[in-house]
Amino acid sequence: MKRIWLLCVSAALAVLSSAEEQCPKKVYSPLSRLLAPGSAVTLHCGGDASLTGLSAPAEWSLNGRPLRSNPQRTISEDSVLITAARINDAGNYTCHRGGKIVSTVNITVGVAPEKPVLSCSRKVPTQNVRCEWSATNRPIPAPSCKLLVRKRLIGQSSQYNCTFSSTKQRCSCVLPHVEGDTVLYLVSLCVSNSAGAQKSEDQTFTGDSIIKPDPPINVQVHAVMRSSRSLWVNWSKPLSWRTDFYRLRYQVRYRTDQQREYQLLPSRDPRLLISDAGPRRRYEVQVRGQEEFDHGQWSAWSHEAYGHTWAEPELQTQGYQSTHRVHKGVLAGTVGGTSLFSQSEGSGLGEEELEVQASSNGSDLLARHTGWVTGVTLLGTAILVSLFIAQYRKKLKTQLLKLGGLAPHFRPPFAKVRQPQMTSDLQGIPLSSPPSSGAQAEGREEPAPLASPAPPSPLHLMNMGYFLVPLKEPQGGPSLGPRSQESEET
Repeated sequence: MKRIWLLCVSAALAVLSSAEEQCPKKVYSPLSRLLAPGSAVTLHCGGDASLTGLSAPAEWSLNGRPLRSNPQRTISEDSVLITAARINDAGNYTCHRGGKIVSTVNITVGVAPEKPVLSCSRKVPTQNVRCEWSATNRPIPAPSCKLLVRKRLIGQSSQYNCTFSSTKQRCSCVLPHVEGDTVLYLVSLCVSNSAGAQKSEDQTFTGDSIIKPDPPINVQVHAVMRSSRSLWVNWSKPLSWRTDFYRLRYQVRYRTDQQREYQLLPSRDPRLLISDAGPRRRYEVQVRGQEEFDHGQWSAWSHEAYGHTWAEPELQTQGYQSTHRVHKGVLAGTVGGTSLFSQSEGSGLGEEELEVQASSNGSDLLARHTGWVTGVTLLGTAILVSLFIAQYRKKLKTQLLKLGGLAPHFRPPFAKVRQPQMTSDLQGIPLSSPPSSGAQAEGREEPAPLASPAPPSPLHLMNMGYFLVPLKEPQGGPSLGPRSQESEET
């Protein structure tokens, strides 16, 4: 057991020592100085001429070349004054007397990089590992970055060169990774320039544990028709999630403008129905995503999207502006400057109760106006129809009579004619007289033969004449119809 502990300690020490060797720090001494850009410094030529026996004047050189004065640099007998240090002022300053080196100092102009904070992630399970660091303070000059990687802690160490963006002040590194590989990585970032070097803290992770997708996009919030307590939210997966094999799960958070805390709802699909929203409210909605099997981290929240719950549109009818104004006045609680309802002190009515009471009063008034308009319309229609019938009654009757004579194909049954009954006084009288003599026959005219009866005309039910024209009695005697018989019997 002790041997295993010693092996672990030795492995950790080996890792630390190798990391220090790969990212050495620059140490400054009295013979080397770090100057920030724009700072001032005075360099003195070391040694005393009376003590050293050197009476020759001091001569200065920069990186082995004679040093001359310029607007930012002034050379005197025994010193050099730099008023505003620049990158070009960096180098080895040497003082010579009589051809001998008296003193030397190394000047570095720049800003050393800060200690980096490394973050590694994968936007999609099919991509390589991407590590980044963004500088808070601009390092001068631009640094170089390299990623130090060790697999399985005690494996062989390797380096990957990174790129530094001067505009974004960011180091970006790519670590190759095989999809599905569960190897454990130990990584760190080394950032260095002429002013110094810094190394980040070591990080350990596997490929699946650092999956972090981009936030969802195109978040939209819609009201649900005829539902004042529902909101429909839909969105799209991020463009970087270029795979259909792996899916995302989502979380939706929402709140009103008056709320501080969010309400959270899960979703497996890029859409969600919120069914507990408040009526006539404005909501702020955001969405984030994560790999469906809980691998890695949640993405950042998406941009805010806003939407209102559904509200029934107000009644606005042209031609009834006065009614609409009265209705609006009822909702406001006054009509013509007079309050429709009052609230006494201590009544306990809140704003919601007053709103409900005003709404109910407005609905009753609107219903009464609608009833009056409907009644007047029906009454006017009835009057117009009556006047039309009274004016065209005769014409309509004539048209009906004409239409009654257009049915010749219909033949109603003939009425039976009842034979008159002979009374006792007429029973002895023969119906036909005996033949007369020739003389009498000559003196008397023969009666004309009876014409054959005309065929009865058809009876038309639509002919109103049957009911309006009375029957005429034949001349010379009573009618043989049923009415005559009834009169005779009586």
